[in-house]
Amino acid sequence: MSSTVVRRLAVGAVAVVATMALAACSSGSNPAPSGSSSASGSASNSPSSPAKTSAVIAEPANAPAYYIFPLTPMDNYNGLNDAYFQDLIYRPVYWIGDHGAVKVNDQISLAEPPTYTDGGKTAVVKLRDYQWSDGTAITSRDVLFFWNLLKAAKDNWAGYVPGEFPDNVTSVATPDAKTITFTFDKVYNPEWILYNELSQLSPMPQHAWDITATGQQAGNEDQTPAGAKKVYDYLLSQAKDSGTYATNPLWKVVSGPWTVQSFANGNEVTFAANPKYSGPIKPTLETVTLKPFTSDTAEFNVLAAGGDVDYGYVPPQQGAQKDRVESQGFTTTEATTWSINYMVPNFNNPDVGPIFQQLPVRQALAHLIDQDGWIKGPLGGYGKPTFGPVPTFPDNPFVSAAGKTNAFPYDPQAAIDLLTQSGWDVQPDGVSTCKSPGTGAGQCGAGIAAGTPLKFKVEYASGLGALDKAMQAEKSAFSQAGIELELVAEPLETVNANEAKCTPTQKECGWQLVQGDLAWTFQPNYYPEGSLMFGKDGCCNAGSYESPQANALIAATHTSTSPDAMVAYQDYLQKQLPVLWTPKAESIVAARSNLSGTQPTDPFSNLYPEEWRWT
Repeated sequence: MSSTVVRRLAVGAVAVVATMALAACSSGSNPAPSGSSSASGSASNSPSSPAKTSAVIAEPANAPAYYIFPLTPMDNYNGLNDAYFQDLIYRPVYWIGDHGAVKVNDQISLAEPPTYTDGGKTAVVKLRDYQWSDGTAITSRDVLFFWNLLKAAKDNWAGYVPGEFPDNVTSVATPDAKTITFTFDKVYNPEWILYNELSQLSPMPQHAWDITATGQQAGNEDQTPAGAKKVYDYLLSQAKDSGTYATNPLWKVVSGPWTVQSFANGNEVTFAANPKYSGPIKPTLETVTLKPFTSDTAEFNVLAAGGDVDYGYVPPQQGAQKDRVESQGFTTTEATTWSINYMVPNFNNPDVGPIFQQLPVRQALAHLIDQDGWIKGPLGGYGKPTFGPVPTFPDNPFVSAAGKTNAFPYDPQAAIDLLTQSGWDVQPDGVSTCKSPGTGAGQCGAGIAAGTPLKFKVEYASGLGALDKAMQAEKSAFSQAGIELELVAEPLETVNANEAKCTPTQKECGWQLVQGDLAWTFQPNYYPEGSLMFGKDGCCNAGSYESPQANALIAATHTSTSPDAMVAYQDYLQKQLPVLWTPKAESIVAARSNLSGTQPTDPFSNLYPEEWRWT
């Protein structure tokens, strides 16, 4: 998040694999089921030796996992990096995502469920008996170390929203090696505290990382704000050198079931099993490799040829060819992530920002997005609509009744009527212009001069075949109301860098519309409220949407335990259109039929290769 949005196979935001991004929640045991759908491949076409000790995972196109430091800066955050990389080596205090369910995975969380004292103001976190890979116990001091660095560098943390974690914590205490308490400035909704605040905690090895220079003996530098900032800056500098991820002693001290064995050019990562992993499920594979691809077509071709991938995905536009993949010994499974997708308008763009600030124009644009056609056409039926700020799919208790229907169904005539009634001279298949400037009824709105055209540049991620086809279809649909779209396909990192929160006078405010690279998955803040994306100070409010009423409704979801607060928030934002809602692709996960334990339906695209077994 930063000025850069975190919506990267999430803001991030995340992700399912392929054309989606990642990113949310009670306890229960974790069996290790394998995904299933239709497995028609013959055994002769898939690895059959019980001695096989490795697996290769295909990364989504142009979205490699590449950053190792758990306190990830906003410019480096993406949800897939969490799910495919960091979480394999550094376990969070509370793991969100339980084998397809949007809930806390109690079995592999490092702590017991939180309890509350002081009338609900103090959260008590009790750590379980886990160890670092060097044999040192994971203690409350390691959580405090993370906390001290977070406070010192909060403005650079991907999950930070001003006024929230850590700002709303008045005191932290570690009464013993297994207990850490957080006292808040008031009583909050405990569900929100768990999923959006305590969920951010990731213990870091204080005994190895509390240094400010290479070769230094670890001390207690983090216990002063100045010292914590120096430690943070040092670790940040080390994390920038990805070429040393496999050799730097810092990154050898891990809490997860895996450790980095190699990090090759092109972001190909190989993990080795951590023999000292103290969690409940030990790896049987010796290595797991993340294989990057520049396009989803390239990845599909490898699967369809039975190439060197054991766990990958079928792009939506290739969904009709699942049988080709299955004939190579794969099982395919459809999945949807805990995510929403949308096109972001830049309300602060000096040229077109004033246009986006007009609600009737945004409503007209929304009526021109053919979600059903997008899903049936470019996505080949493998997609789900986004109707508002809370996911409609997968099934969840948070979405309202109104949130399950489209407030702005595809209707070009409704779009034309809205524009005409708002002072625009609509020219279907041409370029509509402002006919009646001014701020009164029937006029175009503040800052819009006579003759201003409805022409917008739309940037979107390249290498995703379905997204490219969808954007071409949207260009045609928008033209029906005289709205001209200039489509610009760019590498994912370029799109994310350009989608920056800005002020009209800044040179980086030149972007106009960005179609989500993947989808926003609620991660690392899992509770489906919009402080990150739609709040005034949210790091990922890239379009600079601002509404006092929206801010108040978002804040109410943090304190109220009544479902009415979530309903009021989403029903308001659904119709206010801080962004333009668009469909999200579903993941079609392909896993070797004789590789059990794969988790293709995890709502955050979390991987559990320690549970994988060759049969």
